[in-house]
Amino acid sequence: MQAITTCIHKTCTDSSAGVLGRNFAAHRCYVETIYLLLGVQKGEWTLSQMEQNAYVILGHLAKVPRNQMAKGADISTATGLSPDDVNDAVRLLVDAGHAEWLQYLGTKPFVFGEVAITSRGRYELEKIEDSAKAPTPRAVSSPPTPVGSPYGFEDEDWETVTSRKGDYGELNVVLGMKFESEYYDTEALKANIEASFTTAVETYRRKPGALPMRLAFRPLMAGYGEHLFNRIARDIISADIAVFDTSDLNPNVMLEMGVALTWGVRVLPIKLSGRPEPPSDVSGQTWADYQNSGQTFDDPEHDAKLAAMVERAIRKKAAGADT
Repeated sequence: MQAITTCIHKTCTDSSAGVLGRNFAAHRCYVETIYLLLGVQKGEWTLSQMEQNAYVILGHLAKVPRNQMAKGADISTATGLSPDDVNDAVRLLVDAGHAEWLQYLGTKPFVFGEVAITSRGRYELEKIEDSAKAPTPRAVSSPPTPVGSPYGFEDEDWETVTSRKGDYGELNVVLGMKFESEYYDTEALKANIEASFTTAVETYRRKPGALPMRLAFRPLMAGYGEHLFNRIARDIISADIAVFDTSDLNPNVMLEMGVALTWGVRVLPIKLSGRPEPPSDVSGQTWADYQNSGQTFDDPEHDAKLAAMVERAIRKKAAGADT
């Protein structure tokens, strides 16, 4: 019992990096403590070593700045895990939709070049950290097959999703917004956001070795109904990047953002400068404040950050073409 008490104190009082952000030994101590307190013998533990490693790496990735990705060597150094353990755990996270990686030559002994946590991964991390306060460990699980809408997709919807996801020369960007708002001019906002992404894609094209890429920009349709919501969800699921204007904190827009987060789509929420902060459940996202219906953004580095987001999305899509 003294060993258990010591382990609890060491693990649960170290809040400098969050529940999962500490080193591997401390996290394993936490997991073992939970099981011991429950009276479960080691041979009956249900968390695999790989799942424990995935916990630790997920916590590390959450601390990496949002416009950066982590390299295998850095993860290994930060977590104390071997390259083989890092490879296995990262593959588990990628397969579950909790992380995305870039693979290219020259990364040995790692099977990837860089990796970043996804929106789904951040959501999973919050649930893991919440469950860490209760005496029931959770495993990093593969996502269930989500339902496209309350009514279910038709074959035509899935064919559209498959076609767009498989078109590796097209970057799909959608914009979700309240159709009429006192905080922006609808047509001006759509035009300004499309122009921003057009510029970002052109910036990428000028880079040496850039892949041929065209922009497909789709504002989401207003209103709801069986067939209409199917189309909205279809466009979101097909997207490489989904932008949502939350100036009004409109419930429909929040629902659309939830669809994007559920499917692991890269999300960029925007709002008029000075409008209220977003709900706490999605406050972990990177938010961009704008002026004059999106004509300018408060962050002086917005254009560079958007260009980096577009490049990551293009590289991720291109990586899918090679698998």
